[in-house]
Amino acid sequence: MTQITIEEATQNLYKLLEQVAKGEQFVLIKEGKEVARILPPQQANKVFPSLNSFRKSIVLKGSTISNTILEERENERD
Repeated sequence: MTQITIEEATQNLYKLLEQVAKGEQFVLIKEGKEVARILPPQQANKVFPSLNSFRKSIVLKGSTISNTILEERENERD
């Protein structure tokens, strides 16, 4: 992280923000002490996949529940 004074940051704010947009990080220094950090925005993480892709990923095995219920009802009658 590059350290710059607040005065340098205010004089070159546009250039500083361009560099931050490219991924650089800066520490603002006032009287020799760190007072702030300028960081690029965090990328939003998509927590859940889309519902369509989730549905497509489901693989059914065996017979459907409705068929299973019908078969069980028939077996109970016998």
